[in-house]
Amino acid sequence: MIFRLSQVPELSSLNLRDKQQVKVIALNMLSAKEKVALAVCKLLLLTPFFMALAYFEGFHLLPVLLVAGLIYPLFTVPIEIQFVRKHLDGAIKEFEQGKN
Repeated sequence: MIFRLSQVPELSSLNLRDKQQVKVIALNMLSAKEKVALAVCKLLLLTPFFMALAYFEGFHLLPVLLVAGLIYPLFTVPIEIQFVRKHLDGAIKEFEQGKN
């Protein structure tokens, strides 16, 4: 499983900002069914984590929410990458056309 955009071989020639733009283009290329499946996968993965946040109260919740906000992309980006892999070629072509 690929955890970072830098590990995707198709994107090796691009810088980080361009890789992120290609990922956004590829996410927009997903069909409605794929978008729903992606959202459900994220929800299933993150629900136990956010349910655990219910045990914190008051100001003790602030550092936990800060950590949760920092960790959120670590959980969601690998799932997004797996969903967009089949659309990367088209997204790269669209990105290159947009640059020219």
